[in-house]
Amino acid sequence: MPDYRLTLPLSDIKIGSRFRKDMGDVASLAESISAVGLLHPIVVTEGKRLVAGLRRIAAAKVLGWDGIAATVVKSLDEAAKKIRAERDENTCRKEFTPEEAVNAAEAIEPLERKAAEARQAEGQKAGGRGRKKLGAESAPSKGKARDKIAAAVGVGRDKLAKERAVVAAARADPKLRPLVDEMNRTGKVDRAHRSLKKHRREEARRLAAKSLPAPGKGILIGDFRKLGDKIAAGSLSLIFTDPPYDRESSKMLPALGEFAAAKLADGGSLLCYVGQTMLPAALDALRTHLRYWWTIACVHAGRATVMREYGVNARWKPVLWFVKGTRHDDQAMVDDVMSGGEEKAEHPWQQAESEAAYWIGKLCPKDGIVCDPFLGSGTTAVAAKRLKRQWVGIEVDEATAKLAGKRVAEA
Repeated sequence: MPDYRLTLPLSDIKIGSRFRKDMGDVASLAESISAVGLLHPIVVTEGKRLVAGLRRIAAAKVLGWDGIAATVVKSLDEAAKKIRAERDENTCRKEFTPEEAVNAAEAIEPLERKAAEARQAEGQKAGGRGRKKLGAESAPSKGKARDKIAAAVGVGRDKLAKERAVVAAARADPKLRPLVDEMNRTGKVDRAHRSLKKHRREEARRLAAKSLPAPGKGILIGDFRKLGDKIAAGSLSLIFTDPPYDRESSKMLPALGEFAAAKLADGGSLLCYVGQTMLPAALDALRTHLRYWWTIACVHAGRATVMREYGVNARWKPVLWFVKGTRHDDQAMVDDVMSGGEEKAEHPWQQAESEAAYWIGKLCPKDGIVCDPFLGSGTTAVAAKRLKRQWVGIEVDEATAKLAGKRVAEA
């Protein structure tokens, strides 16, 4: 006798021990069954022992059903075959790819929106009174339309939103199609969504950078606090600078943080040398505007700096690293200790060019812009030029700015 189908009372079904313990979102399944019917009957043996469909039974109970459609199979009396049937029911299925889920959601959405409007109109008509009491059968009708749409295609609401964002972006810009293909192939939606956000940050930075006047063609002479409007908001990939360490100069740090927050692109970095004594003030000032990321140790190449007031021979100085939002490429590993040697030929407070070059190479993309609002003798600009990066420098002292210009021209 071949397999056959019948309707079984729920009370007659023998469930027994099951491998699946996590029932998942039964309410959403119940809602689906209520809306479109039971598309797949449960499977039982002739002895009414359940083979597959435990979640469907749970959903039927939520809906208040007394019985459920069942397929009776004759070839599963052996224990091994029963185990395989339960396994196959839960593993040998192909879920929607993310793109397929988006397409399905778009097809369902107008229907669900219409249903939601009908529910809202019914609620307004009832005036909040005399409504049918919510019981097991009516419970699945609750919930927002976007939750119902996501449940209907078998994914979470947040995941579906990310899938839709990636697919929509690729439709608008065919260059982003590889993100969808990779997402479909791997199922890794979060990674594709992060890549999309990174792409958008980079596009915003490139657009802002286009309005920056003549980067690399000269040095702005004056106070960065007064010249900030010369630099387009969101145009910079990296600010690499070494402000003065005295207490009076440290009062400029809040303005530096504000400048960086305005001029950096999302994901851009500020690296700022600071003296040991100004470290607490620098942290307080800069993290008001940016996200603290790391502290880099710049080891002194020459003699230790004698800090007699504190009884310390200082052999390193901190370089504080802040980012706007989050680092745009945290997969590129960097070292947090550096020492480029002692270079003081052009300026008494000159830092090593190799230190600037290392961080420009790591944190500024090839089409990015580097800025130093305390340019000094031009070390940052020289390193940027040699790495073929665009740059902009600001220096308050005219004589020092001319020296920087000469160094850059000769680099």
